[in-house]
Amino acid sequence: MSILPAFLQPFVTAYLQPLLQWFSAWVYTQLVNREAQHLLVQLQSRLDCRPLEQACAAFHHAAGPGTAPTHTVPRLVRALLVKYLYDWSLRETETQVRFQLLVKWFVGYAVFEAGPDHTTLERFEQWVSVQHPTLFFDTVLRQIDAAFPGLRQQPQIGDTFALEANAAREDLVLLLRHTSRRLLRALQAVAPEREQAVRAGMSLEALFGPAQEVPGAFLTAWQRQARLHTVVTAVLHLLPMIQKHLEQPAPLPPEARTGVSYWLGHLQKILGDEVVIRDAPPALEVGGYAEHSLDALNAELLEETDPSDTGRVSVIECPRAEKGSYRLGSATDPEATYRVHGAGKTDFGYNPQIAITPEGVVREIQATPGAQPDSAGVVDLLTAQHDRLGVTPPKLIYDTAAGAGKTRARVAQATQGQTQLVAPLPPSEKASGRFGPEQFQLSPDEATLTCPNGQRSSVAYRSQEADGRTFRFFPAQCADCPLWAACRRNKVGPRAMRQVFLSDYRPEVEAARAYNQTPAFRADMKLRPRVERVI
Repeated sequence: MSILPAFLQPFVTAYLQPLLQWFSAWVYTQLVNREAQHLLVQLQSRLDCRPLEQACAAFHHAAGPGTAPTHTVPRLVRALLVKYLYDWSLRETETQVRFQLLVKWFVGYAVFEAGPDHTTLERFEQWVSVQHPTLFFDTVLRQIDAAFPGLRQQPQIGDTFALEANAAREDLVLLLRHTSRRLLRALQAVAPEREQAVRAGMSLEALFGPAQEVPGAFLTAWQRQARLHTVVTAVLHLLPMIQKHLEQPAPLPPEARTGVSYWLGHLQKILGDEVVIRDAPPALEVGGYAEHSLDALNAELLEETDPSDTGRVSVIECPRAEKGSYRLGSATDPEATYRVHGAGKTDFGYNPQIAITPEGVVREIQATPGAQPDSAGVVDLLTAQHDRLGVTPPKLIYDTAAGAGKTRARVAQATQGQTQLVAPLPPSEKASGRFGPEQFQLSPDEATLTCPNGQRSSVAYRSQEADGRTFRFFPAQCADCPLWAACRRNKVGPRAMRQVFLSDYRPEVEAARAYNQTPAFRADMKLRPRVERVI
């Protein structure tokens, strides 16, 4: 039974949509008045989304046979904003926009409208990440700076942290096979007939294994070695074939080579970082494999053979300590590398750098491969801010990872001396129990070095391993020195010379050492824990 009289039903049916719109507006008015202090209500009155909407206007086609889009760019922009603001997943954002009235109001949907599903949000987010990767971050930060101008002149606190890759670590055999598959797919995408020719000219079973292959965990050490040998041999067969078919019957254009060259380079890097080819016939050399019998090699390896008979092994995996520093860990995410941090702790992924204000406002974030040292990205934190937003902080407060003189010099150069890098100095030679470079005096013309006992040396050589010079003090100068014990390591003979390395960045180190003794430095260091809370 309807609650409406019969004579009103035609009227309601005719005006249903205007009535629903009126009811939606009335509900939202009551809700906003009651929740005036809610963050989204505050943002609605302060945040100008028009720059975001204008930058993303090209997401929808301007013309075409279809109807107007159900989910307009202004709505999608606001949906992404609340996703980032509350750190929601795409599915969580879908649910919140559909069922939470304040979120729905902020994004721009009426009470009875259906919001976007997670696939629509994902398509838009992927488009934004490709076309405008820093758009949302920079636009919001500009408006924060406009509302609070003092933030631009505040010191910043920086740090690094581990970000795990969204990929599983792959053992060497799996990594070689996975990368080879992606290489073949890249070739197939631009030249299917050439990819078929490559497949026809090689043993796919040798490279990718038989259909019912025994998992590596169930193999003996010698069987794993045999499988590695077989796969590497097949890869060495694959590489020159790919290079050959890039040129024949006609060279592929540069734009078609990009994807193939990308995976070809990764495959070559894996071989260079992970394996040593030993006692191999000429046909097994990288780039020179032509007509070696792969079946014969596999049969020979899989015979009952003494594992200690390493003279028969042509391919061996490098010891972990001898592998490349930036070695790949997964073909799913080839940009991720291994980050070693602390006492043997290893993370597979990335090494992001972050800079915040003392209040916790994130000013910049940069992601680098996990194997990159912490200090390598410090300059990028500053140059990225200057290039995009014109911000150069007076100080960047960091930990010991950024305390070396070279990093300080690079920061001073990149900011033209406008940013002071504040960080503890790394441990010096003084910690080893003998006089360090700071106890030696350099002459004004930088030609002579004087030791704590007054001996002078002008014999210096450029270091081949670091930026600086090594001064030498000969045994005749050091004989009967009363400071011998404080200057020399234990068990050093009387005929040994004393060498002192002076970095090119000695002035930066000396300036930092002086500043680090001041109350200002101690006040700066008290701010450092705040970045850990943000991380």
